[in-house]
Amino acid sequence: MHARIGILLPRSTDYPAMGYNITDGLRLHLQQKGITPEFFMENIGYGEDAKLTYSVAEKLFLSQNIEVLILYSTSFNSEPLYPLANALQKPVIILDAGMQLPGSAASPHCYHITLQGVHACRIAGQMAGKGSKKVLMATSFYDGGYRGPYSYDRGLSEAGGSVCANFVSAYKIAEFNIASYMDHLQHAGAESVAACFSSYLAELFFKALHQHNSAAVPLPFYCSPFMAEEQLLENCQYPGGTFYAVVPWGRSLQNKVQENFLHTIAAEKSKPANIFHLLGWEAADVVQQLLQEGVASLAHFSWESPRGTVAFHPATHYTYAPLYEGMIIGDENGKCRLRITGSNTVSAEEHLKVMTDIPQGVVSGWTNNYLCI
Repeated sequence: MHARIGILLPRSTDYPAMGYNITDGLRLHLQQKGITPEFFMENIGYGEDAKLTYSVAEKLFLSQNIEVLILYSTSFNSEPLYPLANALQKPVIILDAGMQLPGSAASPHCYHITLQGVHACRIAGQMAGKGSKKVLMATSFYDGGYRGPYSYDRGLSEAGGSVCANFVSAYKIAEFNIASYMDHLQHAGAESVAACFSSYLAELFFKALHQHNSAAVPLPFYCSPFMAEEQLLENCQYPGGTFYAVVPWGRSLQNKVQENFLHTIAAEKSKPANIFHLLGWEAADVVQQLLQEGVASLAHFSWESPRGTVAFHPATHYTYAPLYEGMIIGDENGKCRLRITGSNTVSAEEHLKVMTDIPQGVVSGWTNNYLCI
């Protein structure tokens, strides 16, 4: 079987191979399924230019006659493509870290494969606030522009906890410090820390904690999923202390699909698999389904992935899948690594509750795709 597939590639300074990893995961898994892909690619930069994304998507559909379009994008940046997909009656698959919430009703032709970032943050918030704890909310200026902190707050409230202080780090490397965080530790009466960082800002936070030694880590941390991303952790100094996290996937998970996935990426690319390989890999399962059964079949489609059973919700058109509890621990070189400790089954009802719990009133945030900085 042959497939003409359009791909809109993102740009990321901290994850420069993001687009390549997505494409490799997609290509390798399609080939395993006996599908020969013909890729037509365009670059959309950091994803913040909706007009550019629309223009190159339209170009691929009309001039290259692609059968399906795949892109890495947030909800905010992908929803302007809904009218185009509906008008052309062509499928669009959006790959997403899941750190935003939907702003539009689902499109019959658009489906999101998400890593469930906001749902993971909500569970981490429940853990941090369990027992009506007072919680110090620590995040970066960058992560504060997405819905991670909001989801933490919702989880905290569900557990009876409350935010007693907020620390927001600087965005620029030269201005990054944790002086106000250290002050909050001494005076706010916090019993745990909800930590929402990603990318180079997570690395800077770990480094700063390490420099302040044990005085910076007296409380348990409950970390966002992309603060515990394994490729990132390899570069982070372990500061001691206790760090819990909720993640969508980890290399240590064990199942037959995972075994094939890890082996294939390692054998073909000579590197360990990461979350971007995973998104491309899962997109191949969706491409096969829509080519064989049509896009309407995706509304009730589920499949086995390296992270467990993944399913589309018929109301949201977003995926839901298990989320995993873990700990960030030190390795033999003093760096951080992730250890998976348990799993959380995510039901269709829980998924719908999280995805429809939208902030009310005036909200603001960054427009670039998450992790594309």
